Amino acid sequence: MFEIDTPISIVQEHISSHYSHSLVQPSSSSFIDYHVTLNHGPLHRRLIFPQATFSFNHKTPFKPLPLTQAHAMLEWGMNWVISSTANQFLTIHAAALEKNGKAVIITATPGSGKSTLCAYLVSQGWRLLSDELALISPGTLEVHGLARPMNMKNKSIDVMKEYFSADSFSKVAEDTHKGTVCLLRPPISSLEKVLIPAAPALLVFIKYQPDEHCYVESIDKAKALVEVISNTFNFGLLGHKGFDICKRLIAQTDSVYIEYSDFEACKTAIENALTKSNQ
Repeated sequence: MFEIDTPISIVQEHISSHYSHSLVQPSSSSFIDYHVTLNHGPLHRRLIFPQATFSFNHKTPFKPLPLTQAHAMLEWGMNWVISSTANQFLTIHAAALEKNGKAVIITATPGSGKSTLCAYLVSQGWRLLSDELALISPGTLEVHGLARPMNMKNKSIDVMKEYFSADSFSKVAEDTHKGTVCLLRPPISSLEKVLIPAAPALLVFIKYQPDEHCYVESIDKAKALVEVISNTFNFGLLGHKGFDICKRLIAQTDSVYIEYSDFEACKTAIENALTKSNQ
């Protein structure tokens, strides 16, 4: 659970619009995992190029950003906090979704269309676990969900307007280090089941290729293991335990590589691979 303290109006509006079904009134028995603060930057910048700062446990891990990017900064900061501290999980830089009780983990290099494909699958009824962090339980290997807003960038923002209502989109943050950014609110159905983990069945390594309709290739387990390790935030910190978790995850799942430009064809390919993995 996050406790967020901020006087910044754009952040308050973002929380109200994109977390309205996740807000709880804290009580004396509430356990707060993380306390974060977003505040205005230095006083001398208030009138010229106003800024926002993000702090966690009274420390500021990032440089200030333009005030117009404060709501995006909140999301990036929350991702950083979780990936840096939630070491009770193996944390993979990946999207994670659930279909028919099974989890699909989708990982890719930045800019390969991971979050965009994730958002499309969510629009088609798949349950969102996370578009950014796959949290793997060391004991059961179950994938735990966050169901937080999905990070859309640049052309993906307009592409997703065909699949989501206008009020699902946050204000646009322009000229960020990731380009133009917009946060896409997950459906209520994903929020209602956020505490229900899912057993992993399929690993998908994807790349968006404008000239490739849909190419699918099975990945052997040794290569899949190397890829997962390279995309795991806390592998080094977990040491031998991290390697054991990755090894068991690969043993339990099938792996495919997909290059695509057509969402529906990619979805069908993933569903076919998921069906095969369940046989």
